[in-house]
Amino acid sequence: MILKMAQLLNKTAMFISIFLCCGFAALSQEEENELKAKDYKDPDQFEKFNKRRVTIGAWQVHQLREGALVVRLKTNKLLIDELLKNGNSGLALEKQLEQFAINKNTMFAYRENFNFCKLYFIYSNSSDSLLNGTRQGIFLDTNLTVDPAIVMQETFYLLAERDYAYNSSIGFVVEDSARIIKERGNPVKEMAVIVKNKYGHQLKNPFPYFVKEKNFMDAGYNFPIQVRSGAGGSTSIIFVINRTYLEDIKNNKPEPKNTPIKKESSSFSGTIKLKKQFTYEKLSLEVGELNDNLLNFYNSYPKPDMSKMQGGVKPFLY
Repeated sequence: MILKMAQLLNKTAMFISIFLCCGFAALSQEEENELKAKDYKDPDQFEKFNKRRVTIGAWQVHQLREGALVVRLKTNKLLIDELLKNGNSGLALEKQLEQFAINKNTMFAYRENFNFCKLYFIYSNSSDSLLNGTRQGIFLDTNLTVDPAIVMQETFYLLAERDYAYNSSIGFVVEDSARIIKERGNPVKEMAVIVKNKYGHQLKNPFPYFVKEKNFMDAGYNFPIQVRSGAGGSTSIIFVINRTYLEDIKNNKPEPKNTPIKKESSSFSGTIKLKKQFTYEKLSLEVGELNDNLLNFYNSYPKPDMSKMQGGVKPFLY
């Protein structure tokens, strides 16, 4: 019995390792002020800040319209590796499956509610490859698997992900030094979406660079999920997007029962818990808000005339 259990846990750990390799409530006035506050640690970066921000923001949104938004999805790899290291493969599998479900809901929320520009999806650990010019072999298909056939043709792109908004310590940075400059400001609040440039710097007002998170403190909702074994030792995760889950519960439809992930024949199955902000319905609302905000900003600010643009702005356009 002990031997069989050890073999099962070893297989679980192996599956997780393979998978990882492949692959708010409204802000208070105080938080709004903190987010908008400028930190003049480097005066050069904030020189003529107010004059530049409108021109740069307008240029960015018009470039994005013809370019691409690259959505970064998390792997939770550090937590999962630590759990495996400590011999807790069962919880590691559960956390991996939770992250898979969050990523799948996120991907489809973007695919079905965002049309401002072309979309691509990567795992966050592929960011350096993207920055260094890789345009193939890092993008994800709808199964959250890297698909070598997906090639990014667009030259301009911005990044989008769930992250904290910062009271930024950096202003506008010339591209020559952008790669080595990191955000050192204070995190204000986690946002549903933060839009960043290719170097990972959050954008500036008036560009609509964030969508507020609804800070739900719920215990989570049960979602069925399954891991199937295939030929040659391959595995696949089956998670069905439920686009009406919260509405169904509101209409008194029974919620799936909480069922621990367990081995059944050649597969694992059970339920995982997702907090409300990670359901498809809530993610769709936030992605739709981002899409609307970008479109409104695009329509409100004409594309800057490069021939009339002062030389002091051009080094910040990238």
